Amino acid sequence: MWRAALTMVLAAALGAWTVGCTGDGDGPFGVGDADSDGDSDSDSDSDSDSDSDSDSDSDSDSDSDSDSDSDSDSDSDSDSDGDTDEIAQVCDRWNDDRADLSEGGWSGNVSSCDAGDITGSGRENALKIINLYRWLADLPPVTSDPTRDATNQECALMMHANGSLSHSPPTSWTCYTSTGASGAGSSNIASTPAVQAVDLYMVDPGNATTIGHRRWILSNSLGPTGIGGTNGYSCMWTLGGSGSAGAQWLAWPSPGVFPIEAMNPSGASWTTTDQTGWTVQSDSINLSGAVVSVTAGSDDMPVNVMSLAGGYGSTHAIKITPDGWTSTPGVTYEVDITGTSPNISYEVQMVACE
Repeated sequence: MWRAALTMVLAAALGAWTVGCTGDGDGPFGVGDADSDGDSDSDSDSDSDSDSDSDSDSDSDSDSDSDSDSDSDSDSDSDSDGDTDEIAQVCDRWNDDRADLSEGGWSGNVSSCDAGDITGSGRENALKIINLYRWLADLPPVTSDPTRDATNQECALMMHANGSLSHSPPTSWTCYTSTGASGAGSSNIASTPAVQAVDLYMVDPGNATTIGHRRWILSNSLGPTGIGGTNGYSCMWTLGGSGSAGAQWLAWPSPGVFPIEAMNPSGASWTTTDQTGWTVQSDSINLSGAVVSVTAGSDDMPVNVMSLAGGYGSTHAIKITPDGWTSTPGVTYEVDITGTSPNISYEVQMVACE
């Protein structure tokens, strides 16, 4: 087993956001990878800071849309008709789940090194948004484990007390505990409260070679998770999950009707999923030789394709970055991937839900 870390620092208009994810395994950075024993290493935490991404080991299975069924021509197709009922279903779920994004409060205290707990609906809302993204990707929901919640409260306290993110915090840190360090090495970590962090993980700016935070949340193995947070920092457990979704491949944006708002859920002007890149990940299909074409009707949409480090929530992954265009509501994009076995084909119908 080996570990690696990656960290990113995000500058926002009102301050600096950082995220990190944990991971080990096949990826050179181990972002959100699970080690040989299924635990996430500390460096590759899946924080949304720059350090390492945390893996999502959870049970997140990918659903039928992203499941690649091999048709007779060895292509794994996922079609999206995008009828009115489907659009209404997706938009209703998106708007309903995001109607309350409150972070709650924090009962802890840095000066006494009291990890406290998230009060109000903060943890419930963070888990709800995790499962919203998994639902869009046709993955099963995950639950939150109370023991991991408590561990990650200590993780979040340590990050808050030291004003920094680390998947392997030193024992010299203020409020250091071995329990908190264990959580730091097994989690996505962020310098934002827990609910806001989930949106940040999914866009995943600053992790260009892995997109590890997103891949952990969409991992076949994710779950149960553990969510800890203060009013400024948070940790989301991703490694060592018992999930067995079994999706042959997963894509983000996901096949079918897709809310355009999910491309930039925080509304930040400085980063969107079109900028960080669309992704396709798989535990069984080697994507290293993938040739990708994206079309919208009769128009070829130029893209840049990059192989991502393995082991961050999936064994294989690629990033597909639009070159000179951005996703537009009302447009259906067909993605065709060849040079793989099986080949992969799916459609994404962008809709405006708000």
